[in-house]
Amino acid sequence: MIRYQLALLLHTQRYVPPLLAYLLLLGILYTDVGAVPVPELAVSAGALSVVACWLTIALVDAEDPVQRLITLVHARRVSQLLLGIASTALALSAVATVVSLAWSSLEHHGLSAGDLGLGLLAHLTCACTGIAIGLPCSRLLVPRIGYTVMAALAGLVAVLLIRWLPLINPMLRAMTSGSSVTGAILWCLVVSAAVLALSATVTGFVHQRRN
Repeated sequence: MIRYQLALLLHTQRYVPPLLAYLLLLGILYTDVGAVPVPELAVSAGALSVVACWLTIALVDAEDPVQRLITLVHARRVSQLLLGIASTALALSAVATVVSLAWSSLEHHGLSAGDLGLGLLAHLTCACTGIAIGLPCSRLLVPRIGYTVMAALAGLVAVLLIRWLPLINPMLRAMTSGSSVTGAILWCLVVSAAVLALSATVTGFVHQRRN
């Protein structure tokens, strides 16, 4: 299923806009050699949540309803289909994470193991959150692209800006302020992974009931 989703995305080239936008952001972000790496990694991780959401929606919307029904028949279960979509988006997010960490390391002439670990966990957290938002906002539940864009934007703005949501905002604030970074990242990672599992479960259940 993951191989099929990757082939589908590569064929449709729907991955190009989000990844190009992400590379452009990194090119603007990593320009100051004397900057502190962790706050820069916070910006990169926050941007990855948008990219992961975009890729998830692009993966689902690459198929029309008839093609998705055929894919579902081969997958045998909705959970298998959603697992393939989420895993593919997570794999692409991992590639973007490696690019970001490598770029930062080159710009700063090497990063400490602690900074690399924090950056890796922060990017993973944001990727999980982005995928969790993308699944219910995709064509699986929202049939029109206009509503999809509005729902996805609302979800991303909420997790990025609302302080009391323990998904991304507390982690990014801790990374930019330098206070209790490790604890904040680990807590947000656990919550984001749980929200991703819940999002996939609810999306699969509602999609199955509708069909």
